[in-house]
Amino acid sequence: MAQVPSESAQGAGPPTHFAPAERATPEAVQQAAAAVSASAVMSATLQSVGGILLVLNPQRQIVAVNHQLLRFLGCEEPDRLLGMRPGEALHCVHARDNPGGGCGTGPFCHTCGAAVAIVSSQRDGAPTEAECLLTATVAGQEQAFEFRVRATPIVMAGQPLTVIALQDISDLKRREALEAVFLHDLMNTASALQYAVRGLAMCGEAEREGLLRDIADLTQRVVAEIAEQRDLADLEAGRFRVRRAYTSPSELFEVLQHLFAHHACAVDKRLVFRCQGDDLLVRTDSILLVRALGNLVKNALEATPAGGEVRVTCRAEGGRVAFEVWNAAAMPREVALRVFIRYFSTKGRRGRGLGTHGAKLIVERHLGGRLSFTTSEAQGTTFRLELPREPQEPAAGSNSLPNVPIRSGG
Repeated sequence: MAQVPSESAQGAGPPTHFAPAERATPEAVQQAAAAVSASAVMSATLQSVGGILLVLNPQRQIVAVNHQLLRFLGCEEPDRLLGMRPGEALHCVHARDNPGGGCGTGPFCHTCGAAVAIVSSQRDGAPTEAECLLTATVAGQEQAFEFRVRATPIVMAGQPLTVIALQDISDLKRREALEAVFLHDLMNTASALQYAVRGLAMCGEAEREGLLRDIADLTQRVVAEIAEQRDLADLEAGRFRVRRAYTSPSELFEVLQHLFAHHACAVDKRLVFRCQGDDLLVRTDSILLVRALGNLVKNALEATPAGGEVRVTCRAEGGRVAFEVWNAAAMPREVALRVFIRYFSTKGRRGRGLGTHGAKLIVERHLGGRLSFTTSEAQGTTFRLELPREPQEPAAGSNSLPNVPIRSGG
């Protein structure tokens, strides 16, 4: 996504990484809000058009909203939103990355579809559309949303304004993910299984045992891929019950080694496991932990050229245990800013991008841990997964579905 330069970014006004940081006075905000309220056409538009609508002043501050946004936010008083910027009203996790500037001025903002659409529309005086992958804080937890954003410039009572329409495209993005990731990977595995079964009918006794092992592994992979999609949906909806038991890193590493023993992304690459402390134990849901680590390992292998190496390490740090997944490649800044955003992908295929998002969801919402990363040309990329060795149990009463162990697949 191309960056749209701003005047503040060039040195005028408060510091900003993208859009101008200056805000209108409260009096100017009220004046613009009154102009919108006095317009019969605009009032009718706000009441009749489906989807979320906001009207912004030139400083990207809210001067009017419709009832759909109020319902979305659970807010009954529209005046509370006046003067806020869109990310501040929607509780975007990046809205206050730059305390002096607010929404639109942080290091993440030049990759935000909504910010780019707004700034482009104001600059060019023409409607602009983009996709916005928003991570917001809802009831103390991070939640992902997907919107198509259309920014349209208008002039009302001599004041330049921008009408923002947000269309929820979460269902569309989920269908794309299902088609581009799940069905694609499932078809590849099913095709390999079909080939192995055909080979079994024609092979000699010497090859029979090896083909039977391949068929068993491929069958397990099909089950694992279906289970992963089902469980990810349940995790996002809060329907998944975490089941903790003591496990050791060596047991986890054995499962991961099996997962990637014949995986296409691991061909001609070395996967190295190391643990400091043979007697180290952690009480966690090992199935979820393997899912999270497996996503990180798969991404690291995909970023590693043939002949390269991926390292997975583990060590105790007081009352916590830290897993690290390292590969030698550095992430570009654009990727690093959005690596945990649902459906964001560097692979150029629509609908991808669930790997690191899913890992973060598992670790931080369900295992009580923290997932972070560092990346540089000199040190490569390291994802760090920290867990408490003795986590507190969540409150009783959550719904559950049975866990299906992952023994192969990716």
